[in-house]
Amino acid sequence: MKYIIKENKMVLEKVNKMNLEELLNCIVCPNIVATQEDVTKAYFCFIHPNTYDNMKRKIENITSLNQHKMLFVTDMEAGAGSAIDGATRFPSMRAACEAGDENLAYLMGKAAAYEARKVGFHWTFGPCVDILGNHFSPMTSIRSASENKDDVLKYTAAYMRGLQDFGLIATLKHFPGDGYTMFDQHLTTSCNPLTKKQWDDSYGYIYQQFIHNGVKVIMAGHISLPAYDEKDSNGIYPPASLSYPLLTNLLKEKLGFEGIIISDATEMSGFCGYMNYYEACCAFFNAGGDCLLFAHPTEEFVDKMKEYIASGKLTMEVIQNRAYRMLCFLEEYVAQGNTLPENDKENFEIYANQMVDLSCKIYRDRNHILPIQLDKPLKIAHVVIACQYDFSLIEKFTKQLSSFASVDELRDPGCKKLKEIARSKEYDYIICSIGCFPWFGTNQITLSGVIARNMMNGWMKYETKVIFVDFGHPYIHEEYDAMIDTLIYTYGYANHTIDKVLSFIFKK
Repeated sequence: MKYIIKENKMVLEKVNKMNLEELLNCIVCPNIVATQEDVTKAYFCFIHPNTYDNMKRKIENITSLNQHKMLFVTDMEAGAGSAIDGATRFPSMRAACEAGDENLAYLMGKAAAYEARKVGFHWTFGPCVDILGNHFSPMTSIRSASENKDDVLKYTAAYMRGLQDFGLIATLKHFPGDGYTMFDQHLTTSCNPLTKKQWDDSYGYIYQQFIHNGVKVIMAGHISLPAYDEKDSNGIYPPASLSYPLLTNLLKEKLGFEGIIISDATEMSGFCGYMNYYEACCAFFNAGGDCLLFAHPTEEFVDKMKEYIASGKLTMEVIQNRAYRMLCFLEEYVAQGNTLPENDKENFEIYANQMVDLSCKIYRDRNHILPIQLDKPLKIAHVVIACQYDFSLIEKFTKQLSSFASVDELRDPGCKKLKEIARSKEYDYIICSIGCFPWFGTNQITLSGVIARNMMNGWMKYETKVIFVDFGHPYIHEEYDAMIDTLIYTYGYANHTIDKVLSFIFKK
């Protein structure tokens, strides 16, 4: 059922009595980090990923200092473990799709909701409903379920149902759709290049279905959509977060969305690099947005908004309307109570393991070298050619490989060293952890810089057999098609991932 914010007379009376600073505290969602100012005046707060205990302590501390109700939010695009160290870790939304089990995506949402609410969260920025139209789009990769719109809808919708059925507010991102660009909106205003018909048949279809099925919040990305917009006076298309034609004409009027529109982070250059930061904040509200992510209502921020109101660039009516909508949204959530539903927490890790078992795969094995026979002592070189990896994962992989063979770990050894190793037959096998994880502000999803030079010299074609394992971006085979003969994909990682990879590599 379509979500519509419920009218609330008490909230309206409260808003009408607020001064500008109080109103602005209703329509920002600041992020709390150790070096930033107190956020206890705000009604919404983003907590960055950390340990279970640290996040719980932060939420409790802020709540105890606050005089009003608050909602806390973080990024949980595929389970709570991606943000909360100590919660159940699922591999990724792409893994949910590769597993081919819609119910597992739902259970991932259920687990995320329960574990997040135990910490004190009410809301998450997820799922990511971007379509991976360009396999090398730097910020999409395994965050997207698929390059197929129907798969994206199927698995992200199941995840959203799991979240919201168990009391955690979901957020679709990143409207009007990432995944077709080679640029990162953290660094620049990126562009969705689809025609009107292409957009209507893909992203438009996805957002329409979610709106009909009760999504409450949509995140406006710093992504332009020329098919539905016009150039500004500089001949540049604005990001959706600053575009009235995209937020109001397209999202609200054409698609019929009546829920909350939150911006992506305001510190991203796709937003504040397009125009002056304070002017952009003003433009977001005028475009139809409700809440600014990572904006802090400092004295300077309040003074700038006063200036814009005095000059007519912004009106108190707009600010009051956005504050009213956000507080009605908050009160609806508070009214549902905070009693955690019955759960099967003891099974959460089982669900994650099932997703790993169903999604991990031997993508190719041209020379039929898998599995390795354990009929003699083996010596293995574990080579690491990776960007933006969690190296605790690499250490764990090396340690578990050591249960099967004598292992030397070589990180970024260089192509000359690799050629020497491959030709010398010093090792029975080279197992190469390769690839890249999406990471903000890097504009990178492929091997790049000096790390990429490791792929020179043709070392993978000598006598020593090579097995490549990619824990991150699942299109390394397109970039190094001829060079990689044996390849295992995991589509992210969870606690069970390395066990599954080892079951492919070795015959027990």
